[in-house]
Amino acid sequence: MTLIEVVVAVSLMLIIFLGFFGAYVASADLVRSTSARSGALFLMANRMEYIRGLAYGSIGTVGGTPSGSLVASEPRILNGITYTIRTTVAYIDDGANGAGAGDYKTVKVEADWNFRNVSQSISTVTYVAP
Repeated sequence: MTLIEVVVAVSLMLIIFLGFFGAYVASADLVRSTSARSGALFLMANRMEYIRGLAYGSIGTVGGTPSGSLVASEPRILNGITYTIRTTVAYIDDGANGAGAGDYKTVKVEADWNFRNVSQSISTVTYVAP
C-alpha cells in the first residue's frame, strides 16, 4: 500500500513541476520577444528623431527619389539581435491646394529581425513638410 502511495505522490509532483517548467519557459520566451520588439522600437525612434532634425532638402535616400543623405537600408546590432533598418522617403501631392507634386514628404522606417527563426517586422510613418 505504501509503495502505491509513493508512486502516486511522485507522479502528481512530476505533473505539477512539469507545468511550472512549461510556464517558466513560456514566460522567458515572452520576455525575450518583448525585449527584441522594444529594441526595434528604440532603433526606429532613434532614426525618426535623426530624420526630423535634418533640413527638408536633405530628407531622402541616397540614389532614391527624392534624393538625400539617408541610407535606404542598414544592419544594426542591439543586445545581440541583428536588426535591418529600412528607410523609405516619398513625395506626396496634396491635390486640395493645386500646387503640383511634392507638397510634402512621407518617411517610413521599418525594422526587421528574426526571433526563433521567425521573421518579425514593425514600422512607423511620419510626414515632413517644408
